[in-house]
Amino acid sequence: MYNLVQPRIICMGSGALRSLEQILLQMDPKSILIVTGPTVQRLGILERALSSMGSFKNRTEIFINPRPEPDVAIVEDCAKIVREKGYDLIIGLGGGSPMDVAKGAAVVAVHEGGMRSLLGRNLLRRKGIPVILVPTTAGSGTEVTQAVVADVPEEGTKKSIWDPRTMAEAAVVDPELTRQMSPRLTAETGLDALVHAVEGHTSCYANPVSRIYTWEAMGLIGKYLLRAYKDGSDMEAREAMARGATLGAMGMTNSGLGAIHALALVLDQRGFTHCQSVAVLAPWVIGFNRLGHEELYAKVAEALGERVQGLSAEKASLKASDALLRFLDEMGISPYLKDYGIKSDEVSSLALKAYQLGQRLLPMNIREVHGKDVITIFTEAHGSEGK
Repeated sequence: MYNLVQPRIICMGSGALRSLEQILLQMDPKSILIVTGPTVQRLGILERALSSMGSFKNRTEIFINPRPEPDVAIVEDCAKIVREKGYDLIIGLGGGSPMDVAKGAAVVAVHEGGMRSLLGRNLLRRKGIPVILVPTTAGSGTEVTQAVVADVPEEGTKKSIWDPRTMAEAAVVDPELTRQMSPRLTAETGLDALVHAVEGHTSCYANPVSRIYTWEAMGLIGKYLLRAYKDGSDMEAREAMARGATLGAMGMTNSGLGAIHALALVLDQRGFTHCQSVAVLAPWVIGFNRLGHEELYAKVAEALGERVQGLSAEKASLKASDALLRFLDEMGISPYLKDYGIKSDEVSSLALKAYQLGQRLLPMNIREVHGKDVITIFTEAHGSEGK
């Protein structure tokens, strides 16, 4: 048996933002808070969203989240404002950070205590204030996940509220909002979306329906990521990436993640962005995971555009890692930890810390992972001299 969750309304495609007023008419909120970031405001996307709200614009106030990676404090600050002013709808507009703050504030605001007491699986006692999520990147897929992720500074790691009651009422996915992303941001968010699709597809909790979503997502991202990176005005590519990121996250949230996200937590502490940390580790974890699961990873390679026809499952599965390395190379992102300032004498201790921090997610991985395995993965990921 498996359960599937997703927003009640998903509006997707170019011009989807114009549907915002109709969605609001269904919900009829009296007081709305938009959670967004300074870049979204600077690019004029916030004003476009407000213009799409019709008369509901007059019921709306703005909360600017200045942090690229949200932490517990910013979620609690936003939740306090929600409680004090009595908002009955929150709109998250931006990348994963403002959307996570919006989702987090919505549930923290209706629970006693702070966010820390809610971190974990299925600890919410009630559904939060209704939320509409409008992504402006094609990466995190937060608009369709049942999780809220935030840094917990005193523990030096990210943690999440994982509960279907965090799910948005509506997701509005308009690729026009991603047109202004820089090539670098396109690359990093696109790789994050790709890893969601791959890990969701190969998680030990994947199911036949979640794999419909992740298979389609891998195919879209494999075909269109480099096009979107090379030409941000290519709206066919932008639309495919927006769709791929959302579908991959829909599959992932109904299956789970794995060792890539688990082991990446330690790199977040070393100044990596989340997108960088998962992208750098992905080829090496995939290389580890494919052993014993060659047919599955051969299909991953095929979905990502690798030529596998006529190859044995063993040889075809090797091409899954090759695909990730190809994407990284063409977008100028190093897959080697040494290029990010990680010294060779740090690798073993860093790996063991990664193993410790990753215990919450490692049970979802398709292959059992031990401490010695993580040292091997990090050694390979570090990159030997001459590579």
